[in-house]
Amino acid sequence: MPAELLRRQFAPRAARLAAALVGLVAISAYLFVALSRIRYPFAVEQLEGNSLVEVHRVLAGQPLYPAPTAGYVPDGYTPLYFYVSAAAARLLGVSYLTLRLVSLVSSLACVAVLARLVQRETGSIAAGVGAAGVFAATYSATDAWFDTARVDSLFLALSIGGLYAVRRMRGTGGAIAAGMVLAAAALTKQTGLAEGVVVTAVLLAGPRRRLACVTAITEFTVFAISTLALRLTSGGWYTYYVFRQMSGQSLNVSNLDSLGKAPLIMMGLAACAALIGARRVPRELLAGCAVLAVEGCVALAKSGGTLNDVLPAFLAVALLAGLALGGSSPRWVTTAAGLLVLTQSIILLAGLHPSQAIPTSADRAVGERLIAGMRAFGGDVAVPMDPALSLLAGMAPVAHQAAVSDVLGSTDRTARASFRRSAEEAITTHRFSAFITDSLEPPLSNPPALSREYHECVQPVPTLLIPVARHAPKPAVVWIPWGGVSCQAALSILESGKAARS
Repeated sequence: MPAELLRRQFAPRAARLAAALVGLVAISAYLFVALSRIRYPFAVEQLEGNSLVEVHRVLAGQPLYPAPTAGYVPDGYTPLYFYVSAAAARLLGVSYLTLRLVSLVSSLACVAVLARLVQRETGSIAAGVGAAGVFAATYSATDAWFDTARVDSLFLALSIGGLYAVRRMRGTGGAIAAGMVLAAAALTKQTGLAEGVVVTAVLLAGPRRRLACVTAITEFTVFAISTLALRLTSGGWYTYYVFRQMSGQSLNVSNLDSLGKAPLIMMGLAACAALIGARRVPRELLAGCAVLAVEGCVALAKSGGTLNDVLPAFLAVALLAGLALGGSSPRWVTTAAGLLVLTQSIILLAGLHPSQAIPTSADRAVGERLIAGMRAFGGDVAVPMDPALSLLAGMAPVAHQAAVSDVLGSTDRTARASFRRSAEEAITTHRFSAFITDSLEPPLSNPPALSREYHECVQPVPTLLIPVARHAPKPAVVWIPWGGVSCQAALSILESGKAARS
């Protein structure tokens, strides 16, 4: 190879290699944190508890989408993650370990497919690793979400898998497989339906329209049959939770401030790399990335949106940046993309503080002490902020307060009436022997009978604590029925883990 050509290729190759090496560091750092906390027996994220409850219900043969009650309200997602986790739990047992393992494997699959897709499109392994690495580096910037017991990582793996399958399909079998993967993404998180619709629509306008028809028919058939079956078996509640409730959430554009305040940290540089190479991206990939980006930003802008919602947008940026990093782009494009991806990964890695994401032995001790106190107290002790604590104590759980908020904030009168009627009955019948909350806000959204049947016991000197994901434990507020044990006795039992002597 002529010396002049070697010199011309040096900068792009060096940029790709440097981005890949830092990318490997990012992937390794993520694995270190994930494996360090995978066995932690309590929630590392405030919504993990409801996932554990949902998997428990699947294994117990209980409906996943019943009418909302004081005892249970599901998350408003399609069910595939919970079914996959339940299948894993049949082998490994129902625990956070099992659910996090599903998310960990899914996140690694997402990273691997992203790297392979970029490598197949560009011919550069380094570009693929660089793209995978910059996406893995967003772990710290999105509240350390990849390995949590939630639907997101499986959804991301299936979303990028759908794009890969669409690009590689060569015959009817490949088109059917692509449709199945896209349908699976939508059955993990319903927003994935938009990706399949847009990508197949773009394909229908191109030379592979016959295969696109097969893909679209497969995806629609699988999703439609699944939706119809779940609607019929749930008495219509499935479509309420998954479509009506979620689509009815109000916008809260101020949530986007979390992106605007730190654009460099939140993939701003990688987005620049994506933009300079976007004009050379295949149409179906560009369409898929556009849908993922819009989906992530819209989800973040809705009421209750958090940084994990923008992960699909970050996946899209990482894919486009990787395509700009490799391939036959002009030398300046490849070099600039490599430097941008490299810098972005370094900035993101600098924000990773493992000590803030990995629970300590003191955190574990707080949870174990609370579980012991709940068992000593007896009955069904409800913890609305983390209903899985009741499961871990061998008790019936209460509805998660975040899921309850979604129901009461919806426009469906039947759903609101169902929950309020059940909550009132639970209070008047003393279904729960006590409520443990992390604030003075009344449990079950303050049913009318609450003040007549229960009273609150605020600790004068807080010693009974509730484990809170990634934050210092919070002092507990205990609600107990009137006419039962005194506040002093109740707090003593819960704090000591020893039942009172008769």
